[in-house]
Amino acid sequence: MQLNSKRTAQLILSVVGICSLSLPFAQAAQARVVDSLCGDNNITFVAAETKHFLVSICGGETANTYRGLDKKTGKYISLPLTENGSSTRGYYYEAVNGEYTYGVNLTPGYQSLSVIKNDRVILREPIVRELN
Repeated sequence: MQLNSKRTAQLILSVVGICSLSLPFAQAAQARVVDSLCGDNNITFVAAETKHFLVSICGGETANTYRGLDKKTGKYISLPLTENGSSTRGYYYEAVNGEYTYGVNLTPGYQSLSVIKNDRVILREPIVRELN
Protein backbone atom coordinates (compact mmCIF):
# COMPACT_ATOMS: atom_id res chain seq x y z
CA MET A 1 0.00 0.00 0.00
CA GLN A 2 1.40 3.34 -0.99
CA LEU A 3 0.26 6.59 0.62
CA ASN A 4 0.54 9.88 -1.14
CA SER A 5 2.00 12.82 0.76
CA LYS A 6 -1.36 14.59 1.12
CA ARG A 7 -3.00 11.52 2.69
CA THR A 8 0.01 10.98 4.98
CA ALA A 9 -0.17 14.59 6.17
CA GLN A 10 -3.92 14.26 6.85
CA LEU A 11 -3.36 11.06 8.82
CA ILE A 12 -0.61 12.66 10.93
CA LEU A 13 -2.73 15.74 11.64
CA SER A 14 -5.67 13.54 12.65
CA VAL A 15 -3.57 11.56 15.13
CA VAL A 16 -2.02 14.76 16.57
CA GLY A 17 -5.48 16.32 16.88
CA ILE A 18 -6.90 13.34 18.75
CA CYS A 19 -3.91 13.23 21.12
CA SER A 20 -4.07 16.95 21.85
CA LEU A 21 -7.79 16.71 22.61
CA SER A 22 -7.15 14.14 25.30
CA LEU A 23 -4.40 16.20 27.01
CA PRO A 24 -6.67 18.68 28.89
CA PHE A 25 -8.77 15.80 30.21
CA ALA A 26 -5.68 14.00 31.53
CA GLN A 27 -4.43 17.19 33.20
CA ALA A 28 -7.83 17.85 34.80
CA ALA A 29 -7.98 14.31 36.16
CA GLN A 30 -4.48 14.63 37.57
CA ALA A 31 -5.26 17.99 39.20
CA ARG A 32 -8.32 16.52 40.95
CA VAL A 33 -6.18 13.97 42.83
CA VAL A 34 -5.09 16.59 45.40
CA ASP A 35 -8.21 18.20 46.83
CA SER A 36 -6.81 18.91 50.30
CA LEU A 37 -3.33 19.16 51.72
CA CYS A 38 -4.55 18.28 55.22
CA GLY A 39 -4.12 14.51 55.12
CA ASP A 40 -6.23 11.84 56.76
CA ASN A 41 -5.61 12.80 60.39
CA ASN A 42 -6.81 16.40 60.08
CA ILE A 43 -10.07 18.18 59.41
CA THR A 44 -10.08 20.32 56.27
CA PHE A 45 -11.60 23.71 57.04
CA VAL A 46 -10.65 25.20 53.67
CA ALA A 47 -9.26 23.69 50.48
CA ALA A 48 -8.90 26.11 47.59
CA GLU A 49 -7.03 26.66 44.36
CA THR A 50 -5.59 29.75 42.72
CA LYS A 51 -3.91 29.89 39.32
CA HIS A 52 -0.53 28.92 40.80
CA PHE A 53 -1.23 27.46 44.25
CA LEU A 54 -3.26 24.96 46.25
CA VAL A 55 -4.00 26.03 49.82
CA SER A 56 -5.63 24.27 52.75
CA ILE A 57 -6.54 25.31 56.25
CA CYS A 58 -6.34 22.27 58.51
CA GLY A 59 -6.78 21.35 62.14
CA GLY A 60 -8.53 19.31 64.76
CA GLU A 61 -11.34 20.88 66.76
CA THR A 62 -10.26 24.29 65.47
CA ALA A 63 -8.27 25.44 62.45
CA ASN A 64 -4.59 25.58 63.35
CA THR A 65 -2.46 25.04 60.23
CA TYR A 66 -1.95 26.74 56.86
CA ARG A 67 -0.65 24.51 54.08
CA GLY A 68 0.32 25.69 50.62
CA LEU A 69 1.62 24.01 47.49
CA ASP A 70 3.16 25.77 44.49
CA LYS A 71 1.64 23.89 41.53
CA LYS A 72 4.57 24.70 39.24
CA THR A 73 7.56 23.95 41.48
CA GLY A 74 6.00 21.48 43.91
CA LYS A 75 7.31 23.49 46.88
CA TYR A 76 5.22 22.96 49.99
CA ILE A 77 4.83 24.97 53.19
CA SER A 78 3.07 24.16 56.45
CA LEU A 79 2.73 26.87 59.11
CA PRO A 80 0.78 27.40 62.33
CA LEU A 81 -2.08 29.87 61.95
CA THR A 82 -1.85 33.26 63.64
CA GLU A 83 -5.50 34.03 62.71
CA ASN A 84 -7.73 30.97 62.61
CA GLY A 85 -10.96 32.46 61.30
CA SER A 86 -12.66 32.45 64.69
CA SER A 87 -12.98 36.24 64.84
CA THR A 88 -13.95 36.56 61.16
CA ARG A 89 -16.67 33.88 61.01
CA GLY A 90 -14.32 31.72 58.93
CA TYR A 91 -13.67 34.37 56.29
CA TYR A 92 -9.98 35.02 56.97
CA TYR A 93 -6.99 32.84 57.91
CA GLU A 94 -3.39 33.93 58.31
CA ALA A 95 0.02 32.39 58.96
CA VAL A 96 3.38 34.09 59.47
CA ASN A 97 6.79 32.78 58.45
CA GLY A 98 9.48 35.31 59.35
CA GLU A 99 8.89 38.39 57.22
CA TYR A 100 6.20 36.67 55.12
CA THR A 101 2.49 36.62 55.95
CA TYR A 102 0.17 34.25 54.07
CA GLY A 103 -3.49 35.24 54.07
CA VAL A 104 -6.52 33.35 52.79
CA ASN A 105 -9.56 35.60 52.37
CA LEU A 106 -12.90 33.82 51.85
CA THR A 107 -15.15 36.88 51.98
CA PRO A 108 -17.69 36.48 49.14
CA GLY A 109 -16.57 38.57 46.18
CA TYR A 110 -13.04 38.98 47.56
CA GLN A 111 -11.80 35.39 47.77
CA SER A 112 -8.02 35.39 47.39
CA LEU A 113 -4.63 34.21 48.55
CA SER A 114 -2.18 36.96 49.45
CA VAL A 115 1.46 36.96 50.44
CA ILE A 116 2.79 39.98 52.25
CA LYS A 117 6.47 40.69 52.86
CA ASN A 118 7.35 43.44 55.34
CA ASP A 119 3.87 45.00 55.11
CA ARG A 120 3.92 45.01 51.28
CA VAL A 121 1.68 42.77 49.17
CA ILE A 122 3.95 40.78 46.86
CA LEU A 123 1.30 38.35 45.59
CA ARG A 124 -2.46 38.35 45.40
CA GLU A 125 -4.28 35.70 43.40
CA PRO A 126 -8.03 35.14 43.28
CA ILE A 127 -9.33 31.78 44.39
CA VAL A 128 -10.58 30.13 41.23
CA ARG A 129 -12.36 27.29 43.02
CA GLU A 130 -12.96 25.85 46.43
CA LEU A 131 -12.10 22.17 46.61
CA ASN A 132 -14.18 21.09 49.61
